[in-house]
Order: sequence, then C-alpha cells, then structure tokens
Amino acid sequence: MKIMISADWFYPAQKGGPSNSIYWQSKALTRAGYQVTVVATSQDQPTSTPLNRWVTLDCGRVIYTRNPHFYLPLRHLWYGWRTIRQVDVVHVNSLFYPSSLVFVWLAKLVRKRIVWTPHGELSPVALRFSPWRKRVVLSLIRRVCQGVTFHATSAEEVAQIRQQLGPTVTVRAVTNMMELPEPVGAIDVSHKIHPYLLFIGRLHPIKAIDRLIDAVAQSELFWASDYQLIIAGQDINGYRQRLIEQVQQRGLMDRVLFIGEVEGARKEMLYARAQVTILPSHSENFGNVVMESLAQGTPVIASTGTPWQLLETEQVGNWVVNDPETLGKTIDTYLTMPDDQYRAYRNRAHALAHQRFDIMANVAQWQTLYTGQAV
Repeated sequence: MKIMISADWFYPAQKGGPSNSIYWQSKALTRAGYQVTVVATSQDQPTSTPLNRWVTLDCGRVIYTRNPHFYLPLRHLWYGWRTIRQVDVVHVNSLFYPSSLVFVWLAKLVRKRIVWTPHGELSPVALRFSPWRKRVVLSLIRRVCQGVTFHATSAEEVAQIRQQLGPTVTVRAVTNMMELPEPVGAIDVSHKIHPYLLFIGRLHPIKAIDRLIDAVAQSELFWASDYQLIIAGQDINGYRQRLIEQVQQRGLMDRVLFIGEVEGARKEMLYARAQVTILPSHSENFGNVVMESLAQGTPVIASTGTPWQLLETEQVGNWVVNDPETLGKTIDTYLTMPDDQYRAYRNRAHALAHQRFDIMANVAQWQTLYTGQAV
C-alpha cells in the first residue's frame, strides 16, 4: 500500500504533539512495509533540514517544502498534487491549514481513499480562536465530507467531529501512539536533589498554564517545600510574557522556571525526574505529553478537558477539573505521597505505556483504518 501523509509541522520540528505523532506513525508504517511519502512544510525546521528535495528517512520518503509564506503553501501544494496521483491513500492532517482542503479536493478528483485528521481543531475551546475564518472553512469542508474517513483520537473527538460536520460522516477512532523511548533509569524518589513539578507543551492560552500557576501559588505545601514548577515549551503569540508577569505578581520568581523548548534525551530526562507531569488544558483531543510522561514512569495530573479518564482507572495519575483550587489539592497529594505508594504509581505508569501506546506493536490499527475496515 502506498500512503501519502501531509503535515504542516513535522519532526524534527517540535511545535505541538502532531509533529511527533505523525512521525511515529509514518515510521511504524514504513517499518511494517508500507510505502510512505510525507509532504511537509519547512515551518520551524532546524537549519540542518534539507529543503525542497526528497530525502529518504526512517519514516519514509519526505520533502520539507519552503513556501513563500506559511499560509501560502504553493510548493507544498505542488509536491502534494504530484504525490497524490501516485498513492493509494491520502492522509491529510489539520482541517484549517490552507493546503488541507485543496488536498482533499484533489484526492477526490482522482478517486483516492482519504483519511482526514483534525488533531483537536473541532473542540469547543479551539473553535473560539479565529471563529469567523473557521466557520467559513467548515462550510466548505461539509461539502466534501462524502467519501472521507475522519480520524479521531478519542470518543470525545468522535462526537465533536459529528457535531460540526454532521451525524452521518464516517469517523474512526485510533488513539495516538508513540515510539517508546528507552527508560532513563530508576529514580530514587526519596533523594531528589532538585524536586520539581512539570508542565511541558506549547505555551498557549488553551493550555491553561495560568491556572496551574495559581494552583501552586495557593498551595501551602508547595510554599513550604523545596519543589519548583518547571514550564517547558515554545511560546505562542506572547503568552509566555503574560505568564511571567503572573509569576512575578504571585511572588513565585524563584519557584517557577521557564526553560523553553526541550528535545531528545533532555526531554526524556525532564519527564523521568519530575515528581508529576501536569496537563491543565481547557481542551485536548489527546495530549501526547501524557503518554510521553507515562513512558518514563512519571504519573500525570490531567484536566477533564482532556480524554484521560484512564489515569484514574489505571491508578497512574489523576483526572480533575482545572480550577486552581482542585489542581492545588491534587498536586499536594504528590508532595506528601509515601515513597512506596509513589513507586507503585511509577511502575504502573511505565507498564501501561508499553501495553497501550507502543506504535510499533499496534501499527495494524492504521492498516485497518486505511483499508476501510471497522476499527
């Protein structure tokens, strides 16, 4: 089977979870014997990334297109069209990137099987950003839905897709998965030199990091401890400065650290040595940081705006509303948790990641989706 996958952001770019999840998926499909072609933009690529030429990577054949402007993806469209004619399946990522609707229309023109992944763009919170533009695009998307299979990562996203695009659209759910990293190693939870809580992800208002800052500011246990809150990630539209001002107003300058974007081994170490990872988002269709944290054995506190009830049922974390008071009380449980109980959380987290989120062991789920079988 020949598969084209489009990506506005793609590994090694690190803007948001899809950059990595699309890469992991492409790599697993390539390893399983599929012919994968990725047509990506050059957005946020390091200077070492070759542009406007095909390269063969462990995730298939890839081209990173340099375009006149990110929102004027002329080369992206050209290479995408040339590829669409040669493949069996066209997998489009993102609803609102300008090339996506064009790719779907072109794929329908030459009668290719189409899979379309919104990546959480249809959540009520996400739709509040640039609402007029999105209403126009959605009206156009509704006209091309027939014959398209929409991919959701959770039951909540299935419902959101049907609410916005119609109850009769075809939607299939396949959870995000990852290439599991090597474990950093056993962590001595009783002798942490620099204990910390962790937020990792893009710095955007939808992530509700301001509520997390208020949560630790209200926690007497946090103030009495030597814990810090580390905030890692790329700034989006100046949100970081707003957070810094909030930290200053709360008197937390020495307790909250902004460390920017982290990648590779440093990122894995950051997960592994955290006491707990916190994802307080108003909305997430999935939240890759949760499975990334679990893969290093670190429990997670996620908001009920994310589809992570599993944290509670599997006893690897907490699924709570994201008001500062509730977040603060939940954080307090990890500041005072007995060592044996905490080790049990870490052991269960590591085991769950291997059972449920190993893309290399579960690539058949994508084959099922691409061939149109029931998932």
